[in-house]
This record gives sequence, C-alpha cells and structure tokens, in this order.
Amino acid sequence: MNAWIGNRLPLIRLLGECRIGDDDRPQRLAYRKGWALLAYLAVERTRTHRRSQIAAMLWPELEQQAALTNLRQVLRDLNQALHAAVGEGVLLVDRETVRLCPQASQGLLDIDLLESGGADADWLLDAGELLDGIVLDHCDDFGEWLLGVRSWTWRRLLGALERRRDDAAAGGDLGLAVRLARRQVSLDRWDEAGQRGLMRLYQQMGKPGMALECYRMLEEHLRRELDVEPQAATRALAAEIEQHVPRFPAPPPMRAARMNQLWAGMAA
Repeated sequence: MNAWIGNRLPLIRLLGECRIGDDDRPQRLAYRKGWALLAYLAVERTRTHRRSQIAAMLWPELEQQAALTNLRQVLRDLNQALHAAVGEGVLLVDRETVRLCPQASQGLLDIDLLESGGADADWLLDAGELLDGIVLDHCDDFGEWLLGVRSWTWRRLLGALERRRDDAAAGGDLGLAVRLARRQVSLDRWDEAGQRGLMRLYQQMGKPGMALECYRMLEEHLRRELDVEPQAATRALAAEIEQHVPRFPAPPPMRAARMNQLWAGMAA
C-alpha cells in the first residue's frame, strides 16, 4: 500500500517537526532513536544495513547484546507506527538486516520532494532542519553522519523554496511568492541572492518601502555581525528601488505670525 497516492503532503516528515501519518491521525514514536533510525534508513535507502552495525552506531556505550535488544524495541515501535500510517512493506526487517524498501517508500517521505518540481507550498513553508531538535548524546558516528546530511538537505530545501517561489511569481501569485521568499531568507539570512529576490517581489507588488526595509535589516545585520556591507548587486538594487519611492513635497515654511497663533492656541 502506498498512502502517498492522492495526498498533497508527505506522510513521513523528517524536515522540521518529525511526523508520521496525516495531521488527523498522527502516529507517535516512543523513542527519539526511532526518529534517528528512520532518518538514517530513509537517506540510506539504497543499502541494506546489518542490525549489529546500526546497534553499535546508536548505542556505542553498550555491549552488543544489550544494544541489539534496544534496537529490537525501537524497530518494533517504528514498524507499528509505519504500518498504521502507510501500510506494510515499507520497513523490511529480518534477523540480520534492516532497510526501507525504496519502491514502497517512494513519495512517502518529505525528503523525496526536495529534488522534485512542484512541491506543495504549505509543506515547504513548514519544512525545516532534518530531525529538528533531536540530539543523541554520545553517538559520535551518527552525529557526524547527521551533520553532513543536514547540510545536504538544507541546501536542497533552499533550492526547492526558490523554484516554488519563482513558479508562484510567474503565475501571478505574488503573495505566495513573498511568503516563500521570506521563508527562504529566514533559513539563510546571509544569502543575498535570496534577499534580492524578496526585494524584487515587494517592488513588483508596489511596496518599495517594504523592499527597502528588507535591505536596511540586511545592511544592519551584516555591519553588526560581520562588519561588512551588502554586495554591490544588492546595493544597486536598493538604489534602483529607492528611485521609485513616492516623494511628497515638503510643506511651505510657516510664517512666524501663524506659528505664534498656533502656539498661543495650544497654550490656552
């Protein structure tokens, strides 16, 4: 059974808040290491993994038999949650090995959407760091693996946001494009190409003041935290946008007699 068919959102979400199942019937895992195991198997789906190696990675401080016992409990809990949410055949376990079935799991996981076009905007706006908030103490090998994969998924999430932003803008949905662009720069506020994209969108919407506010915030953060100024392309765009900001003529200077009348009236 592939529960992805007909659904707009992935049923297994590992980017941001981890979830299995739809929002009406979420399945919970009893162990943090269940999420870690699921993410590892999802990313490394092309390989079959020996249970002894997984156990050593997730419980390096334990003897092998104790680590394998813990792994068996985590696998049972994970398999129950996956079975309830997406059906059979996704998690494949035997006495020696464990893996996610590449065919049965395809499209169920949010990480599969990072490389595909037309990712759902609601999901993109909600997605975040891989295994966000999950830290496993003393699991150095897993921590090193997670650090590299987080960087990989983060770069692809930014790319997916940019593609969906451009699609929304091309389709005339500037409001959605701005939301996606704001999410993009919130994930990487030093990406000046993303900042310029957001500024251009505000300019297209007829909101040059908002575009310039984005520039001023970027300029302030760069100066305060890195002691540098924005790139030449960003400064040039801000100068171009500033030319289109409406300028209202200053009121004529008030005559002294009229000023005295006003002050007298206020004091009365």
